Amino acid sequence: MSNETMKSEIKGNQQQLSELRQAIKENPYSYEAYYNLGSRLCDKGLFSEAADMLRKAIKLNPDLPRTYNKLGVVLQKANMFQEAAELFTWAVKLKPTYIQALNNLSTALLRTNRLDEAEECLRQALKLDPQYAKAYNNLGMVLEGKQCYDEALVCFRKAIILNPNDAVTYTNLGKLLKEFRQLDEAENCLQRALTIRADSANTKLALATLYLLREQYEEGWEAYDDWWSVYNANKQLPIPRWRGEALQGRRILLFADQGFGDCIHFIRYVPKIAGIASETSVLIQKPLRRLVTVSQFGCNFIDNTSIDAGAYDFISPLLRLPYIFNTLRETIPQQIPYLYPGAATVREWNIKLNKLDGGTRYRIGVVWAGNPAHYNDRNRSIPFDIFRSLFEISGVSWISLQKGKKVSDLSTTPAKVTDVSGELTDFAETAGVIANLDLVITVDSAVAHLAGAMGKKTWILLPFTPDWRWQLERDDSPWYPTMRLFRQHNFNTWVDVLARVKKNVMELL
Repeated sequence: MSNETMKSEIKGNQQQLSELRQAIKENPYSYEAYYNLGSRLCDKGLFSEAADMLRKAIKLNPDLPRTYNKLGVVLQKANMFQEAAELFTWAVKLKPTYIQALNNLSTALLRTNRLDEAEECLRQALKLDPQYAKAYNNLGMVLEGKQCYDEALVCFRKAIILNPNDAVTYTNLGKLLKEFRQLDEAENCLQRALTIRADSANTKLALATLYLLREQYEEGWEAYDDWWSVYNANKQLPIPRWRGEALQGRRILLFADQGFGDCIHFIRYVPKIAGIASETSVLIQKPLRRLVTVSQFGCNFIDNTSIDAGAYDFISPLLRLPYIFNTLRETIPQQIPYLYPGAATVREWNIKLNKLDGGTRYRIGVVWAGNPAHYNDRNRSIPFDIFRSLFEISGVSWISLQKGKKVSDLSTTPAKVTDVSGELTDFAETAGVIANLDLVITVDSAVAHLAGAMGKKTWILLPFTPDWRWQLERDDSPWYPTMRLFRQHNFNTWVDVLARVKKNVMELL
């Protein structure tokens, strides 16, 4: 789109909004005027003002279901899912055959993890209209959330038959096929989605991770960079984006734009930048700052309050660095370890752990659950009633590195497992504990990356289709040479994995 076209479109939108506001001034008791302005403001992403207009429309006419539905749409787009669900419910009460409101309600319920209620809404919508493609797509998402994967596939395929031009459904089908390792068909679905909607960030990310899972690094990094550009188009600081230009005599700001594990994984590239640029700064999450500072990367680690956009010539997210450096399997930076706990912290934990176990037993740190907010947590984390079978092995000093609500799982086992979660105030402390262990056994989590980056002997337990960086089939990792991978042989089955891990632990003792 040319600049002139964009200016013309902006001017047209402003004129339309002005006309709608004028209609309200001329008739301040017009339900239609408030509804129309609220709808248009919603389309423009002005959710707060849109909600105000629609609430005024409801006061003027509280019996029209379409207004509750539209206000629900506004709140849902503003990520207010609980409030949106209440409004969709009102719309359905006023009009029980309102299938669009039923479908919208299912989306809000899905986003608040009320899967059974969401499924009930969609079944009702499909009774009213068996040809309703959007309801089949949403039902597929709900069934996937309930781990009814075969049924979810059927729903996605049905939705595509009914509406073969819906990029969202092709993306959902492609992502689920990837989970089944049907990678060729998954790629075809994602490519089809992009032909329908070329700017879909969700589809671009799914395709990028599929390529990386296959170790098609060149295509994967390029697709990932394409996703990042779309997803973060309006979020970047006013600093020129680094695209590989010469850094001699230049100042660059790097930043962690994903979770802790991703940051740990890709911070390995920072020394390459620091060795070129005149000044390198890294904006990093506070729980990691003490650890990376001790590890001496040759750069400045800063927080949000330290940013002066004028002080930098370039900016780049950490996860873009593999793309800029054209990373292939053969060129993955192999400087392991690259994270080091402080010597004083290591000594302190050595004293603490020796008091607990005498320092004579084989020490194993464990993590059985990752971040519950992660989109794939239901597949990555292991139910504790399965994981705790490890603790049947005697002669081991078990150290729990688990954080969060799942720490309470320890109360369900009679085994002696030392819980140090209360003292793991940041990753520097966790690294201090890991330095005193013989082995770390963990699900795919930030601790896995931390132990790998420290060069610690690490066993990671992986779902049938893991995160892209662990690839498929192999039992080692090109990213972390001291890591061993234990994989599910079948979809969503952990018992066999734990049995293999137990066998290998006993061989160590």
